[in-house]
Amino acid sequence: MKKIILIISCCLISFLTGCATNPMTGRSQLILVSEEAAINKSSSLYESMIDAYGKDSKISNDPALNERVQKITNRLVEQAVLYKPNSQKWQWQVNVIESEEVNAFCMAGGKMAVYTGLLNKVQPTDDELAQVMGHEISHALANHTAEKMSVQILTQIAVGAVTIAAAASNKSTNQSQRNYDTQIVQSAAVLAGAAFVTLPNSRGAETEADKLGIELAAQAGYNPEAAVSLWHKMMEATGNKSKGDFMSTHPSPPNRIEALTALQEPMKKIYDAKAPLYANYKPTFQYVRTASDASGFGSNVKVLSEGGSSLAATPVIDESKTMAFYSADYEAFKDGSFELKCKTCSLKFYMNQVELRRLHDTRDWRALVQNVIKVGYQFDLSYYYLGRAAKGLGLIDASKVYFKKAKELSESDATTCQKAKMIKCNGVDVAAASEEALK
Repeated sequence: MKKIILIISCCLISFLTGCATNPMTGRSQLILVSEEAAINKSSSLYESMIDAYGKDSKISNDPALNERVQKITNRLVEQAVLYKPNSQKWQWQVNVIESEEVNAFCMAGGKMAVYTGLLNKVQPTDDELAQVMGHEISHALANHTAEKMSVQILTQIAVGAVTIAAAASNKSTNQSQRNYDTQIVQSAAVLAGAAFVTLPNSRGAETEADKLGIELAAQAGYNPEAAVSLWHKMMEATGNKSKGDFMSTHPSPPNRIEALTALQEPMKKIYDAKAPLYANYKPTFQYVRTASDASGFGSNVKVLSEGGSSLAATPVIDESKTMAFYSADYEAFKDGSFELKCKTCSLKFYMNQVELRRLHDTRDWRALVQNVIKVGYQFDLSYYYLGRAAKGLGLIDASKVYFKKAKELSESDATTCQKAKMIKCNGVDVAAASEEALK
């Protein structure tokens, strides 16, 4: 029993130390597998899948259909790389697969497919298809593949380790049983490698991809209202109209419609600004390839021009101007109206104080704000960090609001780091520093 408790404790430690805050979403993820490893595994598996579909003549050779899908996904990827500049290096690929399945996917590294079952049964407009592909691309941007693989690894290790510990405590266990127990643990990585195909994303990841996907589509000039009409069509095509999502990895269609409807106002502002730019859209760079031209991938991307094509270096993106996805809390932070409300989150702040200080010292202002918001502790040092981040981002009026609040909280023993038992001020005199910043 002691061995089992010890192994479970080790698995729990692995879970805690393997958690990282996704800089794009602000959500904590279990990441035991690097994004590079997930991309390499995805690329290998995708190549095998497409090869198999090709041998069965299941890859669409309809030029009009392929061009439509490629054009839509390329517009989305043009925006995706502005949110995640290193995704410029991905070998983005999309293929239309002839299957009755109502589905689409995007693996790590931008390996995409859409099934004709979705196209034929749902009959999506271009705006609606953009919502589908934007959602799938968002899974890749948010590193959901590596997250699924990591969860699968931890699960298999935990199950296998407990099995072995239980067997070890049983003196009557024979050699064949011990060999079987060892095989369970060794197979963990293999099972994790296939996780992004055999396992669905978590409900949280699906909700996250809905939120990011509708924004990608709006940035690419596709109407956000289509996200709602798409799910009405999906309900009709699949027959799933239940609002209950208990014990389900996917939010129910009605719940998705409700969440996407709530995002219409901010997304419509983005769409209204971007739609005119796509009135006569002609891609400058072709990020997305199909199976027929995937062999041309290299360190360069294809540039479309009148009468032909040529190769040129990828567009240069100023990473200091990397775009951030919409967040109601972040928008409130920018205008100085955000409030930290948790008065009992001292332990949570304590567990995150080293990371908060690191983000402050490295001037990673966006990530600092995300983490302070996530912790939510109503504390003088929290507001001081918000003030520093706002000032660093050029939000002077907002910074004054937060510095004023930090100074106010520093005057109470219950809300100042000077009197905290575990939390350290890390050399910051919040009252004096805030006073100086307000001059």
